[in-house]
Amino acid sequence: MKSAIVILNYNDAERTLKLVRQILKYSMPENIVLVDNASTDGSIKRLKALSSDRVAVVSAETNGGYASGNSLGISYALKNYSPDVLFLANPDVSFDEGTAMKMAECLRDNPQIGLVAPLVRQGYNAWELPTFPKVLLSMFLISFTLHKKRVRRQILSDCRDIVPVDVVEGSFFALSPKAYIKVHGFDRRTFLYGEEAMLAYRLKKAGYSEAVLRDCRYEHLHSASIRKIYRSSKAKAFVHFKESFKIYNRHYLHTGALEDGIFDICYFLGFLERKLYDLFHPKGELMYSIRKRFP
Repeated sequence: MKSAIVILNYNDAERTLKLVRQILKYSMPENIVLVDNASTDGSIKRLKALSSDRVAVVSAETNGGYASGNSLGISYALKNYSPDVLFLANPDVSFDEGTAMKMAECLRDNPQIGLVAPLVRQGYNAWELPTFPKVLLSMFLISFTLHKKRVRRQILSDCRDIVPVDVVEGSFFALSPKAYIKVHGFDRRTFLYGEEAMLAYRLKKAGYSEAVLRDCRYEHLHSASIRKIYRSSKAKAFVHFKESFKIYNRHYLHTGALEDGIFDICYFLGFLERKLYDLFHPKGELMYSIRKRFP
């Protein structure tokens, strides 16, 4: 199987280069597409130093966010490599070659599966496709974490090696190029948050499913790149949640004025929750600033 991986970088060249050097030791993924999402720290120069027959570097004119940047990389991979399987990875992940091969084999042997991922070793990387009530619950850290914890327990208790799920986190997964093209890829109107749910919705509507490999694992420094950009402030990053899920609510769930009003109230409460997190949690913005000042 021909394969390609798209890695999206924004001001995170160190992690990106570390991941690329790891993948270069593997036979799969075969080709690597690095997308620099208009970094401002000179990342592009460092990435281009790795250009080779296996590594291509693509530079976005502007930072359009996760969906836009990955779409750019996928378009390049489809045009230049015609892969049988597409991998997408954030710079803050790590996986082994055997896991990549099992992901590719899953897509090859199960054409109804459009997207597959291993289980993240720590944390959670699968959840249910949001209905409007679940969108509201997802705005609160505690309720959404409990929801993802329940989904993970269900996956681990399943006797199947390949477990169907609704939505897979965007940090690392393999995608069927045929499915991606059929559903017209990501919704590029988003910047951050909601991309996975919108893609899952499109895949489901087109007759595809998503799945996780119960016994395969990958490492993820959850939101390491986001914490770096937003100085570990969940509240600052959460602004994009509102923008993205207004698109999801309106164009996917077809909500009306009443639902939109309820959403705005819950968003405000979720924002306050994150402000408290930033003030008092060891990984929040305040402690991040203190550690930076007094290392």
